[in-house]
Amino acid sequence: MSPRATGTGGDGSIRSPPPDTAVTLLRSPLQRIARRIGRLRDDREESGKQLQWFLLAGWRDRADWPRPEPAALTPIYQPDDAFWADPFAWSDAGRHFVFFEEYPFRSRLGRISCIELGRDARPVGDATPILNEPRHLSYPFLFEHDDALYMVPESSSSERIDLYRCVAFPFQWRREGTLIAGIRAADATLFEHEGRWWLFCAARSGGAGFNESLFAFHASSPLSDRWVPHERNPLVRDYERGRPAGRIFRDQAGRLLRPSQNCVRRYGYGLNLGEITALSPQHFAERRVWRSTGPESGGWRAMHHLDWHDGLMVMDAQRLIPLVPD
Repeated sequence: MSPRATGTGGDGSIRSPPPDTAVTLLRSPLQRIARRIGRLRDDREESGKQLQWFLLAGWRDRADWPRPEPAALTPIYQPDDAFWADPFAWSDAGRHFVFFEEYPFRSRLGRISCIELGRDARPVGDATPILNEPRHLSYPFLFEHDDALYMVPESSSSERIDLYRCVAFPFQWRREGTLIAGIRAADATLFEHEGRWWLFCAARSGGAGFNESLFAFHASSPLSDRWVPHERNPLVRDYERGRPAGRIFRDQAGRLLRPSQNCVRRYGYGLNLGEITALSPQHFAERRVWRSTGPESGGWRAMHHLDWHDGLMVMDAQRLIPLVPD
């Protein structure tokens, strides 16, 4: 699937490039230089160490959504033989669970696991794998539709975006089908806006990469297998604010807020919240309303995800630990 920033429409009209195209053409090379310099520094810092993502959790009112305060959340540290990342929260019958990517360093293959949290935002028991397949899985996005709970985990190596339905919460899930095939997509995030369902994701397409891009598709139903690409894909090509970073939500003021990653210094270095001020099949605009980085928020190396459900806010952060021997 090729992005269409410019070109001729089916009706013969000429599509204009996104308004920030000229800025992006200048910004992108500078960001790539900054990333290369950062990579050289990281190689020295990471020598003999292991990168480990871990979870953050805490209770937050809806009024606090636009101001996450990551350092005030409770860190959840797992054993040193894996990392936990991309958390999504869900509640049922008064119990609270977090679904996340569990990545064992030995297998180097992500799977989807879940863990129950108590009222102190700390684990109740051990994590349980719920999707363990012979392919890498991550970013277990959750949404409800017609009284059923669905999951859209990332499986970019399969070049498709798959849909799973919950059979028995929280441990049993069944693959229902494929939303979009023939695309190397990451971090698929669904939401409804003005009577239309949207799927936002990062993608490797038309020269764009995962860590800099935002692509959009729309359909009449979140269960559809006929998603229409946005006319201005990619909507964003910017390492500072392109890649999705969690659920898109409305705050108390009614603003539609999109979490995105800042990947300039390194992958997942920081987080932004952007207010979507225009969204239609022909238009998209957003403005940043909050930003922070891992070092600024908690002295961490990185921080790249945010979700909130039924009062529970979950995020992730990254640290360095001693290298685990094979």
